[in-house]
Order: sequence, then structure tokens, then C-alpha cells
Amino acid sequence: MSIAYAILYVQNVLKAGITMHENLVAVQDSTVAGLGRLAGFFGFSDVMGRLYGTLLLSPEPLSLDELAEGLRISKGSVSMNMRSLERWGMAKEVWVRGERKKYYTAESDLWTVIRNVLSGREMREVQLALQVLEESVEKLKAAEDELPPEERELAVYVLQRIAELQAFFQLSQMVLETFVASSDEIDYEDIRKFVPG
Repeated sequence: MSIAYAILYVQNVLKAGITMHENLVAVQDSTVAGLGRLAGFFGFSDVMGRLYGTLLLSPEPLSLDELAEGLRISKGSVSMNMRSLERWGMAKEVWVRGERKKYYTAESDLWTVIRNVLSGREMREVQLALQVLEESVEKLKAAEDELPPEERELAVYVLQRIAELQAFFQLSQMVLETFVASSDEIDYEDIRKFVPG
């Protein structure tokens, strides 16, 4: 049973006897699987990507039970990964009238998702890189007088390379800060000017 069909089955088939066209099932399955693979590229788990994809493609909020059954993973795994999705601002818990279970929807604004991830993890990584580089410069400069002449020459070379790395990470930090602080309104027409085709 496919992911999309399993979730729709839980939501509708058991309730009203509705079935889905096989092409719609195939497209939903491949999209969810693709988001699972893509999540790995960004350092997230496959399960997080598939959960996000499943929620994103669902017009209705889904419960932990529906997600677990639809994706054929444990409810514990769903619960743990949903907490991560919530922390990253990629999903949120919603109230469903007459239900005691937890239900979730995906953040559908992908720019918001990207800004959340960039402002969290990526900014921290860039700041950490700058800190490590600064500490390295201080350590090398503190030992400068103790170095033999041939190592002093190497130290000058290393300091030049570190300065280039610092410049790169400072630029990266400025770009990230600018992007994260940018308006919520993205002008897609301006973006299309840079996309070929």
C-alpha cells in the first residue's frame, strides 16, 4: 500500500468508501519520497522529510496515528520527528474540533521554512566557524615568537589562508542575516529573472 493511499485510506476510505486514482497516488508517493531524500541533503532525517511532505500534500490536518500508519513507521518515531519539525517551524499542532488526538499541518510557505532553518542552524554554524578561526589566529600569533624561521614562513601563509576563510564566512554571515531579515513578501517575478527558461 502506498503512502498517499494509506493516508487517504485512513482518512476517507474507512469513513466513506472513497478511493484515489493510481496516478494521484503515484505522484504523491514520489513527492513524499523525494522530500525524504532531499531532507538528507539538508542534514535532516528521511523520516522528517517524508512527514513534512505528507503533511504538505494533505489538505486536512493529520494525526500522529494517521502519519504512523500511512508512512508505516512507529508512532514514537512520528512523535519525535514531529517535535523536530515543530522546532524548525516546518509543522504545527492544530486543534481539530471534537478530537482529543494531536493533529498537525505543514508550514506551506517554503520561504518561511528556509528562513527558519537558516536563522537557526546555518547562522550558528557560520558563527562557530568564525569563532574557531579567530581562536586559531590568536593561538598562532601567540606562538609566533617561539617558531623557528621556516615555520614562521608557513605561519604567515596559514594566517593568509585563515584571513580568506574569515572573509568568506563574514560575507556568508552578512548574506544569511540579510536573507533571514528580509521581508516576508518575496517578489517571485524578480526571482524568475534569474531562473533560466
